[in-house]
Amino acid sequence: MSERELIKLEATIRTKMEDIRKQRVTLKESGIGGLMNTLKKVDEALYEKIMPEYKKMVTESNIFK
Repeated sequence: MSERELIKLEATIRTKMEDIRKQRVTLKESGIGGLMNTLKKVDEALYEKIMPEYKKMVTESNIFK
């Protein structure tokens, strides 16, 4: 995966996280899990950076409404 594609993947994940926070989509509908798995395979350091934000979003946001 090129650097450009990696940047695009990170931006997509962050956008989906924001959509989930604002309850535009559910966690399942967003498909973010697959993107996070892809990111882990490609760039584990970036994955480790984003994962705490992801976990915080899941626990703090009332995503089960």
